Amino acid sequence: MRADCLCASGRAKQKLATSVLTFRAGAEASSRSITLRVGDVARVAGSADVGCKARQHDGAATLDCRRAGPLAGTYGAMLNKHELLVVRFTNDNVAKVVFSGRHKNQTYARCH
Repeated sequence: MRADCLCASGRAKQKLATSVLTFRAGAEASSRSITLRVGDVARVAGSADVGCKARQHDGAATLDCRRAGPLAGTYGAMLNKHELLVVRFTNDNVAKVVFSGRHKNQTYARCH
């Protein structure tokens, strides 16, 4: 995926010691943690048609989440330990960043 707009300027590239992401698979008592390595894909069970892929973005292990099927006109989210990017796909291969925010920082950016 190529992002046409980079909202957050002056972003420093930082390397992670490990490229493993762990998250809870639900709030129920029977939930379990799932660990993804870069390249792994997680899909929501049932008819949600939503999935996430663990990948590198600006040097950080990132969850890249989007809906299944054709992407033009849909949104996706990229979340890592530094930031959240919300993107809107202009076609199946190109997305524009429409919002960016950094964790523990009160500033954010909306791209137009």
